[in-house]
Amino acid sequence: MSLQIIRHAFAMIFGNLGQALRVSVGPYLLLIVFFYGAFKTLGISAGLDLLASGGRVPADQVGFSGGAVIFSVLALLIATLFVASWVAVSWHRFILLEEYSGLLPATAGRPIWPYIGRTLLCALIIFMAAIGGLLIILGASAVSPIVGLIAEYVVTVVLSVIWFRIGVSLPSIAVGQPVAVRDAWSATSPFSGVIVGIVMIILVISFVVNIATQGLYDLSPMLGLVVNIFIQWVTLMVGVSVLTTLYGHLIEGRPLID
Repeated sequence: MSLQIIRHAFAMIFGNLGQALRVSVGPYLLLIVFFYGAFKTLGISAGLDLLASGGRVPADQVGFSGGAVIFSVLALLIATLFVASWVAVSWHRFILLEEYSGLLPATAGRPIWPYIGRTLLCALIIFMAAIGGLLIILGASAVSPIVGLIAEYVVTVVLSVIWFRIGVSLPSIAVGQPVAVRDAWSATSPFSGVIVGIVMIILVISFVVNIATQGLYDLSPMLGLVVNIFIQWVTLMVGVSVLTTLYGHLIEGRPLID
């Protein structure tokens, strides 16, 4: 069933590719413009070129104060979180409510900020769990590097499973039918084995794709950047689609359609 859900997530995206692009391309173009403006404001003239080549901004090109950096980084993080939530809410609502969007998805009357709040709550839970996971990894690494790597993989799987189980509450925020995090955890309990399978499939795919992308960067940094942007888009949409599918099946009682 794990593979069925992954296939269904991809089918949701590429079977509705036009709508998937409409809910995501416009917001992310605005985010790119925002980032570009931030670079210009901070005076990092070579910033975009260096990002494209995977490099760093030299210290002698940094002509702004530490306070400006902190403020700008915070603004960029908020903008990124807003756009990601904007896209996620729009996609949840399209799949669950058949709400179509134009060239730019609507923001008025959409629970984007509540979605951000729930996302931050879920992230806080994951962060607290990750502290315990880090201690386990450090202890395992002290035994041997191989044991440390195994512990790191197991902790990654566990944290990802926790994310998907509590993240099922996110689509409920998007459609205006809030489900508490604890209720999402309880509802996904019988499905925990399937979610473990979903996570392991995603991790394997991500590992293979990352290796291939790194090879493209070696051939052409710009080609690698373009492919990486596409992969990040697919990753976001698949993650949101999996949560939508789990919510629809486990909370709303919808059948899984292959």
